[in-house]
Amino acid sequence: MNQVAAQSKPNEAAPVANAIVGLLIANATVFVSSFCIMVLELVAGRVITPYVGTSLYTWTSIIGIVLAGIAVGNYFGGRLADRFATSRTRAKRVLAILFILAGVIAAGIGFYNSFFGTMPFLKNLDEPRLRIALHVTLVFFLPCFVIGHISPVVAKSALDLGLLVGRTMGSVYAWGVVGSIIGTFMTGFFFVAVMKTSTIILSVAALLVAMGVLYGIASVGPPKKA
Repeated sequence: MNQVAAQSKPNEAAPVANAIVGLLIANATVFVSSFCIMVLELVAGRVITPYVGTSLYTWTSIIGIVLAGIAVGNYFGGRLADRFATSRTRAKRVLAILFILAGVIAAGIGFYNSFFGTMPFLKNLDEPRLRIALHVTLVFFLPCFVIGHISPVVAKSALDLGLLVGRTMGSVYAWGVVGSIIGTFMTGFFFVAVMKTSTIILSVAALLVAMGVLYGIASVGPPKKA
């Protein structure tokens, strides 16, 4: 009887260990997505300055539009998670698509900025607040919107691990905030000082795509034995 009990303990511990590893991966995922979105937010001021200048209106628009993109992305990301991320494998596939799509869109920020910055419609607007807000929306709303989908998908996937709900959600939210904090200080204290704005944006895009590739590989899983 003792032998049976001893054999059952590893079997019981394995799912718990797997769940903990899954939660660590979820935490790392929201850390990266929050890190990336904060880096983009902080360099946004440098990106749009040639076309709209630097002012309180500029930073008000950047903060507001980035938050709006995240909020709308979170909302639709939750619906996406309920519909398509119905298993851990499918969640990985959804995250792979989201990360790669976000990276591709983020890589085009410089192009969107120059394209919309020279549009007569925006240049000829007499109201500076409206012109700045529209410019920021056209350049930064879409990448923030797509990245905003990631956290709800990760959160649902983490809840499916079977760990305590409160601690799971608290952990995911906390690591998302930590990613934002690290992204803030790294950008303000290091990235801006040593890298061109275009290089920072392309580096963020590359990181997002790399995360998507990793999730794509993980969704395939190991080859089945014959």
